[in-house]
Amino acid sequence: MHGFKGAIFDMDGTLLDSMRVWTRLTQGYLKQFGLHVTDEEYAACEGFSQPQVAQYFAERYDLPGGAAGLMEGMDRLITARYETVAKPKDGVLPFLDGLRARGVKMAIATLTARRHAEKALRDRDMLGYFDFMLTIEDVGVSKYQPDIYLMSAGRLGLVPADCVVFEDAPYACTTAKKAGFRVCGVAEPAYAAGEAELRAASDIVVEHSFDELAGKL
Repeated sequence: MHGFKGAIFDMDGTLLDSMRVWTRLTQGYLKQFGLHVTDEEYAACEGFSQPQVAQYFAERYDLPGGAAGLMEGMDRLITARYETVAKPKDGVLPFLDGLRARGVKMAIATLTARRHAEKALRDRDMLGYFDFMLTIEDVGVSKYQPDIYLMSAGRLGLVPADCVVFEDAPYACTTAKKAGFRVCGVAEPAYAAGEAELRAASDIVVEHSFDELAGKL
């Protein structure tokens, strides 16, 4: 899968080994109120932005401070988790160095709020690899729609066929593939249940480390 001019990267689970930041995040905050978040509630929030998650649970439960209070509390928890558990994915830094040396344009497309995403990457000296970052705040829709990828390609001055989207979320891989992008799926234990979908939508898959892509991209 050679000859691409642009690379569009998801962040959590793709650039960063950081899915633990989000694992049962809402439960981590709501447990102080004696609430238990069900698997069905988590499934209903798949692809939601942080404000959408806060609004969803504020409408279901009588929480102190409502959605704004939930947002503030989860913000503190997110910041603490990024600082302690997030790290670059195996092999990703040499891979980014190689793309930069080849003149490949690079962007980030993430559903994580900009304030958290920029800090997480800046703290790990990774932000400088990328021309820009688009977040859920910029596009207003989840990755069930291709907007964030199409906007990224447009800002890179490229068409989808000239770009590779790097994603760990199976549904996002499907979205990008249907929009005409080449897709590199990144196997992520948090999405193990969707592994078949990720593989079906991907032109190539990172199993454990970006080192596996040497000579293939």
